[in-house]
Amino acid sequence: MTTSPRQENLYIQRINAVIGHVRENLNDDLSLDTLARVAGFSPFHFHRIFKSITEETVNDIVMRLRLERAAALLRSTPKLSVTDAAFESGFKSISVFSRAFKKRYGLNAKQWDRQSSLKNSKNGQLLDGFPRYTLENLSGFAQHNAFEVSLRSLPAQRLAYIRVFDSYSQFSRVKEVYHRLIEWYCGRGGTLEKTTLYGMSQDDPDVTPLRLCRFDWCVTVPADWQAEADVSVRNFPACQVATIHCMGDIRQEDKAIQYLFRYWLPRSRYQPANLPGMEIYRRQPAELGWEIYDIECAIPIVAL
Repeated sequence: MTTSPRQENLYIQRINAVIGHVRENLNDDLSLDTLARVAGFSPFHFHRIFKSITEETVNDIVMRLRLERAAALLRSTPKLSVTDAAFESGFKSISVFSRAFKKRYGLNAKQWDRQSSLKNSKNGQLLDGFPRYTLENLSGFAQHNAFEVSLRSLPAQRLAYIRVFDSYSQFSRVKEVYHRLIEWYCGRGGTLEKTTLYGMSQDDPDVTPLRLCRFDWCVTVPADWQAEADVSVRNFPACQVATIHCMGDIRQEDKAIQYLFRYWLPRSRYQPANLPGMEIYRRQPAELGWEIYDIECAIPIVAL
């Protein structure tokens, strides 16, 4: 099927809307017909278009996002039962959840220690140069006050964003997309002093095959701004976030994120909200030369 750039951009906007709808409505009807209506395509054509853009079938991504939500809840909430995690993530049957979990991750959910990385046997991923800290390491960071966690509220916002697929293997594309989004934003009269830049990781590399991980560059925009070309827009809900101010290289950021997710969160009175983890930029990465970052590593949270 041959498409023009304008048509392709429209398809990407619609597919992004579908993925957002799935993430936000895991407990609802996510059948092919329902999601095709969200996308504005016929079910027959929607299935083919969706797979050509995402490299997953509709059923695959619904199952994956439900499993990943359950894994996030289990990892961050030690006292949460497997059954409650399964139902909260959209599974209607614990037996269906158990079979799906074992098929993807190679072990039963009840056998998982909730700390080890969950890797599907075909995944085989540990990011080069990024150590996986032990709980003893993370406890040491806490004892030495290496990271200070702050809680704050973010208002409801309208975000313009461009999504990068397979983001871990395409850092040059991540940078290129950032510049394209900033150019688009400034070209419409926006100024960097009046917006907030976010980097949102839509997937967790501990449980998602790296080639399927997606990263969104986002800027806040006025309420009446609309999608254009390959820029999508969404209304991001108000939320509370736990943050760590991180000034350092990408490895320092990774350390802070591991501390937040694997040490602080399971010992807090919170669980992760069904929203992506994010980097909130205090200064533009281009300003610092892409070597040092001045950001807040943030997790949207809800009270237990």
